[in-house]
Amino acid sequence: MKTLLSGAVVVTCNESHDVLKPGDVLIEDDRIAFVGPKYEGDYDQKVHLGGYLLMPGLINAHTHSSMTLFRSRADDVDLRTFLQERVWPLEAKLTDEDAYVGSLLSAIEMLKSGVTCYVDMYFFEEGLVRAALDTGIRAVITPGIIEVPGLVKALGHWDQRTNTVIDFCRRWENYTGRIHTGLGPHAPYTLPFEALKEISSEAKRNDLPVHIHLVETKEERDNFNSKGLGSTVGALEEAGFFEAKVISAHSVWIEEGDEHIYARHHTGVAHCPISNAKLGVGVAPINRMLSAGVNVGLGTDSAASNNNLNLWEELKFAPLIAKAVSQNPLVISAEQALWMATRLGAIAIHRSDIGVIANGMKADIIALDIDRPEFLPATTASDYVHHLVYSANKDMVKHVWVNGSKVVENGQLLMLDEAETIKKAGVVAARLLEG
Repeated sequence: MKTLLSGAVVVTCNESHDVLKPGDVLIEDDRIAFVGPKYEGDYDQKVHLGGYLLMPGLINAHTHSSMTLFRSRADDVDLRTFLQERVWPLEAKLTDEDAYVGSLLSAIEMLKSGVTCYVDMYFFEEGLVRAALDTGIRAVITPGIIEVPGLVKALGHWDQRTNTVIDFCRRWENYTGRIHTGLGPHAPYTLPFEALKEISSEAKRNDLPVHIHLVETKEERDNFNSKGLGSTVGALEEAGFFEAKVISAHSVWIEEGDEHIYARHHTGVAHCPISNAKLGVGVAPINRMLSAGVNVGLGTDSAASNNNLNLWEELKFAPLIAKAVSQNPLVISAEQALWMATRLGAIAIHRSDIGVIANGMKADIIALDIDRPEFLPATTASDYVHHLVYSANKDMVKHVWVNGSKVVENGQLLMLDEAETIKKAGVVAARLLEG
């Protein structure tokens, strides 16, 4: 099947930051087969997109999808209280079906705002797969591995849980071409150090990514240092942890020089500026990381700590907070920020087939309505990039293709009854929050 997307402004997010005005994009099955000013070949259907902008789908590099059910239930508290008193007691009540419904809700929110791929760390992974399949989104599912009271009984100890997760990955990796998998050790403060070493070894052995929370808070960093292990990142490097393909969520409190460890091992970072700000944990030094050559993507974290999954807000806030903290308006350009949500975000999550509109890449594409005042004036290629970062919003997203298939048309999901899902999620949330 060949679908020609014709006559749009095309922001490629490639290495040259090329913008075509106008441009054509040909989708053949699940891949992009042509990008250029004018396509002259054959096609099965043509979609005229004058007044629209095409770009790669946004990549949410870190979230916990089922926690949409806990939205606003853990506001205005520190991370320790957030986890121990608000979130973990609720998670102890969850079923696989609950997680499925919560993940459906997340996928709806993400797809309608232009996110075509997300990295999910949660439990009840079979439900998470079902949700991704039923909505059409691309998902990197990294089932959580954690040792905390209340969850051990349900999940098993870390070694048992790791075996379960490996089996899950073997069954589901690359299913339909848009289900991807990995291991999700929660954090150094919820797992023994030996467990982290073993999980990383298993991931490397099976060529799977490792998705982990690292040095999210100053308290976490100081507690680790107090054990005489030095830098968290340094100790993990010494243990061989970064020999696997690691996605480090947060990294707010990395120490001087840790960024070079990340760069040396091609570790990706999921920067979650709004969640970090809301929890009061600080601002990750992403300018330092980017300067060292670290691949940094953007994540929302969960709807319980954000409180939405709107990556456009992260895309704008990330450069703004970096400029404010450094008191330097030159740090984190609009081009860099847009890459973090697309091309660089893809590299950060260890995927080489998404994040760019180019021949041979997966056809994960979004179309924005730019016939509106927020996109004027637009006389140069860079205008479009800057408008996307500082002016665009989720309501501009009208059409979404994932893996070559159209999943959102005129702002409406094509594969799922949105109203019915919202109704069902409301019932589940009410039951979970009773008492």
